[in-house]
Amino acid sequence: MDEPRLDVEVWPTAAGSLVFPLLDRVTAARRVAAILSEVAPGSAVVLSDQEVRDELLAKGARQIRHVHTMRHHLHDVPAAQPGHGLTFRRWQAGDAERLAPALVAAYAPGHPDARGADLGEAAESLASMVDDPDNPLMERATQVAVVEGQPVAAAVVVLSNHVTGWNGPWLMNMFRAPAPALPGLGAALLSRSLEILRADGAPHLGLAVTDTNPARRVYERLGFQYDFEGWILVLPDV
Repeated sequence: MDEPRLDVEVWPTAAGSLVFPLLDRVTAARRVAAILSEVAPGSAVVLSDQEVRDELLAKGARQIRHVHTMRHHLHDVPAAQPGHGLTFRRWQAGDAERLAPALVAAYAPGHPDARGADLGEAAESLASMVDDPDNPLMERATQVAVVEGQPVAAAVVVLSNHVTGWNGPWLMNMFRAPAPALPGLGAALLSRSLEILRADGAPHLGLAVTDTNPARRVYERLGFQYDFEGWILVLPDV
């Protein structure tokens, strides 16, 4: 009997994510060899097979993320419950700079997706995120949380097909500054985006979250369901 085709998602590339149908028939013993022969050295690949991951690690690949994708079907959307002094609004011009400190604080050392502390780089990252022609911003669903006139958190929602088998609204990032300490701020913010998406007739909202990220508990409480578990590896340079 023919072996199934081996698909490996390679991300990112200049043209966005690509799925490589490596071979029509790949025996289990040849899976790793097929990847290493067909995908350029140094590429980042997304795999859903843990055995293949382990074999690639033994060949010198480097794991950079253990990730889960999740989906909310928008059938039963929790009501947003902003706390005292908390309001929501759409993304505005200049928010990349205004929210850069919140992004840096949210991904401080110790976070599973920790990033650098450079405010300029954070602002550039946010600016490119909301102005990506391959993943256009959903302006109504992208919400910013404001406390006492200061933006402190954001849920950035784009229209995307950058994940295999997905086409629709995608939560590209949700982050909040640790201060002010407002319990439930993140859940209320994301609930507001979910309400808007449902009102606009969207079928679902997807997201990706790192395995050890405590935000998974928030997503679970809000009704997100698990779709896919995978590992992002960087292939050996040689």
